Amino acid sequence: MRHWAALGCRFLAVIGLAAVGGRAACQEIRAFWADAFSPAIKSRQEVDDLLRRLRLANCNAVFVQVRKGGDAYYVSRYEPWAADNPERFDGLQYLIQQAHAAQPRIAVHAWINTCAVGRSHGNPHHVAIAHPDWLSLSDAGADYDGEATKIDPGHPAAADHTFRIYLDVARRYDVDGIHFDFVRYGGAQWGYSPLSVARFNARHGRSGIPRADDPLWMQWRRDQGTQLVRKVYAMAVSVKPKIVVSAATITWGQGPSTMQEWNTKSAAMTRVFQDWRSWMEEGILDLNCLMSYYREARHAEWFRLWIDWAKDHQYGRWAVPSSGIWLNPIKDSLTQIEAIRAPSKKGSTARGVLLYCYGSTNVGSDGTEQRYNEEFYRALSQQSPYGRPPFATPASEPEMPWKTHPKTGHIKGFVLDVNSLEPVDGAVVLLRRPVRRRIETDGTGFYAFVDLPPGRAELTVSAKGYAPVAARAEVRAGVVQTTTLMVGQSPTPFVPSLAAAIAERDGAPVRLRRVIVVGGTDHFVGRLFVAEPGLSHAVQVIPADEVRPPLQAGDVVALTGVMATDEGERLIRDARLRLIDMQMPSPETGTGVWKLPNRDGALGVAVAPGMMRIAGLVSSVSSDEVSLRAAAPVEVRLSERKGCGVEDEEAPLPPPPLAAKVEVTGVVTMAARDGQTTLRLWPRTPDDLSVVEGPGALIARIASAIVAPPAVMYGAYILWRFRNERVVRR
Repeated sequence: MRHWAALGCRFLAVIGLAAVGGRAACQEIRAFWADAFSPAIKSRQEVDDLLRRLRLANCNAVFVQVRKGGDAYYVSRYEPWAADNPERFDGLQYLIQQAHAAQPRIAVHAWINTCAVGRSHGNPHHVAIAHPDWLSLSDAGADYDGEATKIDPGHPAAADHTFRIYLDVARRYDVDGIHFDFVRYGGAQWGYSPLSVARFNARHGRSGIPRADDPLWMQWRRDQGTQLVRKVYAMAVSVKPKIVVSAATITWGQGPSTMQEWNTKSAAMTRVFQDWRSWMEEGILDLNCLMSYYREARHAEWFRLWIDWAKDHQYGRWAVPSSGIWLNPIKDSLTQIEAIRAPSKKGSTARGVLLYCYGSTNVGSDGTEQRYNEEFYRALSQQSPYGRPPFATPASEPEMPWKTHPKTGHIKGFVLDVNSLEPVDGAVVLLRRPVRRRIETDGTGFYAFVDLPPGRAELTVSAKGYAPVAARAEVRAGVVQTTTLMVGQSPTPFVPSLAAAIAERDGAPVRLRRVIVVGGTDHFVGRLFVAEPGLSHAVQVIPADEVRPPLQAGDVVALTGVMATDEGERLIRDARLRLIDMQMPSPETGTGVWKLPNRDGALGVAVAPGMMRIAGLVSSVSSDEVSLRAAAPVEVRLSERKGCGVEDEEAPLPPPPLAAKVEVTGVVTMAARDGQTTLRLWPRTPDDLSVVEGPGALIARIASAIVAPPAVMYGAYILWRFRNERVVRR
């Protein structure tokens, strides 16, 4: 069926049929990789040029590099801005806005280098400087493999940090996809970080340093990359079901013809330990973006062996092979595009074409690399001396049936020690129904089963030193079910809710299985705020230690701590927290009414769980706090906050003037003192506190009232009270 669809698509391109009724003549992915080492995303002009050329070429997607080496071309909560973007221009956001707004729409896939962390440029926040223990080492102790400095995915903290980078982009930006690159080791002699070796030895009852060609050690390193891809995939489709997860995958050398050749001779399996075929089979990739970079004049056969291998091993997902256009003259690149579109000998077809890369378009007649050659972009869509244009008519992105009409579901979760909330590394999770599968948890305790038939699932987890624990879950088509598995015993039971926790006495230990972060350590210094459905306000949590990586709104955590009271506010101190899930940040729509429990009358606007917007008159001002006269006493905390980036320092908000009317949005907590309830608002950014009316307006009203008759003065006073105590709603 796909074979005939592809032939039909090419036929329409040949005869040059235009799109009818706004629909493109065929469906296939047509895209460039756009790297961040070259101009593409660092200014508005670069982005505008990129989109103009994509549309000139009749492309419908771009894989744009937003993390090239432990840096960011977007607002990151985990990594510093790229050194060559001193203006901190958010190129990803601008690209998404422009690519999605115009027609034809262009899909944006965020290309994130996974293990390669590159040069630090002396930035103390760079991962290679801040966490040298995370780096992949050779068996001789070197940390640069000749290609890049890389983190070791076998180090749990390094893998967790990298996982959060992908989810940060997926949750905070309207990207169509997230894209792995460099999710591999530097070679057979790499991956010897001490912690990864120690974990390997503990798992297999070994000691010492394993040999590079030890089959168990080779498989261990494959598993570390696979576990990272699995974790990103399961969590990403949980928070954003339609997001596309893809990877740039290794070829190198002559392609395999048999499974034995793949397992024993391919560079992916034996040199860099990137088992992308199994990722496709398991369903933890949507797109296999094959890096099939070969000179057509020298290695045409190798190129075709690899692209046919990828076409024949899609397992219900899609292969999108590429042409290394920077290696080839324009005519040879067009020939390779035709080969990518052609069916394999077994009749399998790819679902698109990727071109590497946007900035390096072709080899010129003199053998030199051509940069941003407009002639190449035009040759893709228009008649030229190089042959028939492969993209003569526009094409829409094909719908992925496993996303638009899912027939399977997924289960994910963490296995944690019930007492300490520490992850259980290497726990065995057995799935007995609806199908039988077995998986081991990664270094963060994570597990996932992907593409399960709907029905009741039965799980059993076992780990050394713990009694087995059984659990059940319901698999539903298109849904990711989260099941956190706790093993061991604890003398302190979990409290049933956050509301029950704050009712405990001071000094009482509390344990909560699941609460949602509504104000994270990305914005607040030394504290965070959690909430739960049904509770109007948030609860402040003071961690026992610095929380790294920072938690952000939408993170779901289990926690232990001690109840306390600070200036009438109930909070949790000495807390230890463990990430167990993620959600999309709640949209701050401002459509609900915020009320005090057991009290009638609206006090503000409920903009999100644990957050409100309120207006009032500034009655007192200090450098740390502002008091408002509103429908209830309000304290606005200006200090103990920062920008969300790792390079941002603590910076209090500037206080508004006395007697000004302000509107404040923030996390809301409550304090009870002398029988009165005071609201505490914690704004995150300067935009959360705005002056609606300056103090001069109040003075003017008072002055006009002085010269007015007593009845008018009284009426003005009543109006003033009403205006300054009402809730400003949007």
